[in-house]
Amino acid sequence: MPRKRQPIKTPSVPRRLGGSNPKGEVKMVTRMAFWRVLMTVVFLVVTSTRPAPGQGSTKDPGPEEATHFDYSTSRAFPNILGPYFGRYVPRPRLENSPRLQDLIRDGKMVLTIDDAIALAIENNLNVAVARYDLPIAQSDYLRTKGGGALRGAAGAFQSTTAFSGALGATGGGGGGGGGASATSSLGGGINLGGGGGCCDPYLYTLYGWSNAITPINYFLLGGVPVETSHNAIFQAGYGQGFLTGTSFAVGEFTQRYSSNTPTNTSQFNPVFSSGLSVFFSQNLLNGFGYRANARSIRQGPNELKIAMSKFRLAVITEAAAVMSTYYDLLADQEKIRVAQEGLQNAQKLLENNQTELKIGAVAQYDVLRSQEEVALRKQALLAAGNTFSQDAQTLKAKISKSFNEELARVDIVPTDKLPEPHPYDVPSLDEAMKEATSHRPEIEKADLDLRNQEYTIQQTRNNLLPALTAYASYTFQGLGGALGRTFSKILADDYPNVAYGVYLQFPIRNRVAQADAARALIEQRQLQMTLQQAKNQAVWDVAKAVSAVEQAKSQLDAATNLEAISRQVLGMQQQKFTLASATVEEVITAQTNLASAQGEVVAARAAYAKALIQYEQATGTLLDRNHIDLSEAVGGEVKRVPNIPGAPAN
Repeated sequence: MPRKRQPIKTPSVPRRLGGSNPKGEVKMVTRMAFWRVLMTVVFLVVTSTRPAPGQGSTKDPGPEEATHFDYSTSRAFPNILGPYFGRYVPRPRLENSPRLQDLIRDGKMVLTIDDAIALAIENNLNVAVARYDLPIAQSDYLRTKGGGALRGAAGAFQSTTAFSGALGATGGGGGGGGGASATSSLGGGINLGGGGGCCDPYLYTLYGWSNAITPINYFLLGGVPVETSHNAIFQAGYGQGFLTGTSFAVGEFTQRYSSNTPTNTSQFNPVFSSGLSVFFSQNLLNGFGYRANARSIRQGPNELKIAMSKFRLAVITEAAAVMSTYYDLLADQEKIRVAQEGLQNAQKLLENNQTELKIGAVAQYDVLRSQEEVALRKQALLAAGNTFSQDAQTLKAKISKSFNEELARVDIVPTDKLPEPHPYDVPSLDEAMKEATSHRPEIEKADLDLRNQEYTIQQTRNNLLPALTAYASYTFQGLGGALGRTFSKILADDYPNVAYGVYLQFPIRNRVAQADAARALIEQRQLQMTLQQAKNQAVWDVAKAVSAVEQAKSQLDAATNLEAISRQVLGMQQQKFTLASATVEEVITAQTNLASAQGEVVAARAAYAKALIQYEQATGTLLDRNHIDLSEAVGGEVKRVPNIPGAPAN
């Protein structure tokens, strides 16, 4: 009979010093890690239930201006989850402001020039588009605070040398921070720090667990037919880079390992190994100091000013366009009045000739000639009315966001008058030049570009230097059969690990850095010429504007004098015609001359009003001289009460 096979007996495994039940300990460690993670998540959720204003909000309360929020700042407390959500940006307001609807009564919009400007500030689409440049510049500044390079605000000069690197990068960008790593002799090398640039700090954490069951081919050699091992790792760290070219990192790790093999040479089973490592590095040449690393952060506030200057220019331009169109409406109104007066004079002459024809005092030709003049005057009146209607539509397009059919049918009734000349409407040429120097947005923008370029030159000069970095690390280590004993070894600093060194790199020929440094200087020279060009343009514009005001005033005086003479001539011709000493042609010629002289007066008054606008644009004082608050333009809402007919005074 075949012999019965005996079962293989597994020899008992001796218990090592500090040993315990491996499965129980692994469950305990895993359970503790689970509860720690759960408590952390609950804490984060509780502290993040109220997001900061404009940050991490998913609720859309409705359209409003993006300029009501500050995108240049980001708060991490108490809403610590806020930085991981997108910033709230309101939907654009595409409907007209309530002011426009309030000014409409019975299909008519009674409009003062102040209300027209206010409507342009609230509704003009060019102003609304330019207004978005302000929060864009704010978001760009926020980016620099975190160590990023500027994207570039609208209208700002952006040196191309900025794209050779960014804060926290190596080789050309001026690194504000480096990386930190250490290798542990236990666990196959655990990263105790991570790479991080300037200026936002970072935290990292890691937890891992593994269970390995490995069959062993040689029973007598291994002592057991199957090897079972358990491995659990926890790691955490913090790091940050600084604008001085300094990097700092600290990391902690703990590892638990156990095995059932009796040939395990470790003196502990399970074995706990822990470490606490501190790393420090400093750039000593390339990337050293605030000037080498803070270019974007230093340029950020200037870019905010450039964006504001560009927006101010947009408000000035659109306000000037609205004022010019409003003055065109006033001139159109005066032309309608002149045409009506000319028609009345022609009709009066026709009536007189028809009466005289009945009694045979005049010829039939005189009546026909008078009828022809009446027809011509009616055409002139229709043309003046059509021009007024076209200019009214133009003005409505400039003071509205939504130009719909309802608004197109509304009639505008301008209530102001064309400005009368005054001796001190414009100062002397010297004073006007001083105003332009301190108020022109173009000069301010060119000067800010030049300041930003100086920061670029300082960085590119630093980038010419070799890379010299000093680094040091200190690691506290612990080893034991229990977690508490391992931590006690770390606190006692029984097993220190010290490392330090210097890294030096010489770029051969250094052509990239040389090219960037040369380009930065060339761009600076170009910007200096641009600034001078802006100043020259200001002088030219101011000189032309002052001359235009003086000429318009002289033309208005001459036209007013001509109108008075033409009116006297018409009166004399009408009197002579009554006495039969003047012909119909002479009377009609006098009427035509008077209408022409009146039209010249209207044109001269409109030209004088526009010359004042030209001067205010040339000197950059249009906002101040017309009491336009730039802060209200930024917010998109004018607080002044509109001049509504029948409403209480402001």
